[in-house]
Amino acid sequence: MLNPIEEAQHAELKKMCRELKVPAPPEIMIGLRVHDRNGDLIFDDIQRGHSWTRNYWNLLFALAASALGDASGLFQAGKMSDKNPAGTVRSTAYGPSPAEMSQDYGFNFRTASAGAGIWVGTGDTAFSVENVAMAALVAHGNSASQLYYAAMTVPVLTYAGAGKTWTNSLARIFNNNSGGSITIKETGLGWRGYGFSNFNEAILVERSVLSPAVAVPNGAQLTVTYEISMDFSAID
Repeated sequence: MLNPIEEAQHAELKKMCRELKVPAPPEIMIGLRVHDRNGDLIFDDIQRGHSWTRNYWNLLFALAASALGDASGLFQAGKMSDKNPAGTVRSTAYGPSPAEMSQDYGFNFRTASAGAGIWVGTGDTAFSVENVAMAALVAHGNSASQLYYAAMTVPVLTYAGAGKTWTNSLARIFNNNSGGSITIKETGLGWRGYGFSNFNEAILVERSVLSPAVAVPNGAQLTVTYEISMDFSAID
């Protein structure tokens, strides 16, 4: 559910960015749909995600400035590193091997594995920029308290000429074969690629606490869509 006051603030931010002739930061809209076992739509909502983590901002700066890790082994303000959900800090940069470079890696959310891409969880701990893991990640599977993570769909990249906005849509379907209802209270993005000294390892770059939460009954299907967009009207 979108907050009118927050939407007005984002509109004002984009206006100021246009005046400064710089694109506004990437925006996220999270689509949440639940279909019951009969295929009937029982929940449909859009919420704004604005919770990029330190992992994201460090990776963004590293890309823009060709900045290497600082080899400190620390993940905190003033350190150039990232940290995976298991708590391992990566900060010493190195180049991938020729064999690794021959494969399709990079800034990537598209995967068949539940280990990256869109994640969901049942935790509602308040967001912190220092989040490196979901508060309570729902595991992949068909057992109790699990959801079956389908492969990420092919991203849909579009450019809206009227608004001069680029948008990339990422989506994943989650099937509830657990035998009980599961309430999803958080979503996240696990980015898999080469950053600092980690290679082909997923890190949490975005986490949003949902309001309202989403109940997924047994036998139902949850579809989560991340629309990530940037307003290029300041330069296009």
